[in-house]
Amino acid sequence: MAYEAQAGGSRRGDVPPMPPGASSEPDGPAHRPTVTSPGGPATRPTVTTPPARAAGSSGSPAPEWAVQALDKVDEIVDKVRSNTTDRLVRIARVVVFGLLALIMGATAGVLAVIGLVRGLDELLPGPVWGVYVLLGAIFTAAGAFLWSKKTARPANA
Repeated sequence: MAYEAQAGGSRRGDVPPMPPGASSEPDGPAHRPTVTSPGGPATRPTVTTPPARAAGSSGSPAPEWAVQALDKVDEIVDKVRSNTTDRLVRIARVVVFGLLALIMGATAGVLAVIGLVRGLDELLPGPVWGVYVLLGAIFTAAGAFLWSKKTARPANA
């Protein structure tokens, strides 16, 4: 508050205060959009604004070509966004969720092997190295089976 008293203004920067009785609306209250809700609280409200005015005219609506040009610009911007930003967002989501699934899957695999070793150690009599030998043999056999199913790469000419 001391800053306002010293500077002689508001915190908004160089904007002078409005004189009493002045309106911040460009054309008065008739320029404000009206919000109506025809279907009650469950439907979205409809915003209607007064027709646009061309510069220098008094109340005549904007020319049709201006509306068509703005629609075309809007259409082009939407097309560019769908071809660039939307695809990049989709790719980023795939990368993020793929890495998350990979990390969680690796963690679950390690915890499953730890649980398997501890469970077999309780079930099988003898030292724990017997469980290591058994699981090593199982994993080696699975690896050899998968290795035999791989396809050979074509020879580079």
